[in-house]
Amino acid sequence: MKALLLAVNFCLVAALQAQNSSSLAFNDENFSGKWFMKALVLEDEVLINKVSPIFTLVLNNGDMEFSITYMIYGQCLEVTTILEKADVPGQYTAFEGKINLQVQLSSVKGHYMLYCDGEMEGMSFMMTQLIGRDPQENLEALEEFKKFTQLKGLVPENLVIPEQMEKCETESY
Repeated sequence: MKALLLAVNFCLVAALQAQNSSSLAFNDENFSGKWFMKALVLEDEVLINKVSPIFTLVLNNGDMEFSITYMIYGQCLEVTTILEKADVPGQYTAFEGKINLQVQLSSVKGHYMLYCDGEMEGMSFMMTQLIGRDPQENLEALEEFKKFTQLKGLVPENLVIPEQMEKCETESY
């Protein structure tokens, strides 16, 4: 479970960094700030049902710090990570080449789609994600994302639209 969450986090951060890596030194505010996970598709059941906004900060050396909180099984899991800048724009690997990421610009302004696959701690996975600058649902972006997901070999029936939360509070039973 922890490995899968690390993989999801890597995919999110790499997508944000991949928008246009050549402009990182010129216009950091394009990357720093608040982003939202709007949709997620995995091969298997998605355990993430609520997410906080993704906060990013581009560092002076081009690396990126990000923070996100997930609610899984009624518990909050906050993750803050540093992602090192890669050499090839739009294509990323992590964990000694065990995770691969491809970033696709959506035709809908302020949205990106990403495909991530790899293996973590013996568990292989494939996923697609739709991220955007605002939390509002955008049906045009969602339809494009479903087609992207099918092209990558995943089924849109596994699509999850996580509930957005400003602050994670553990559920009481």
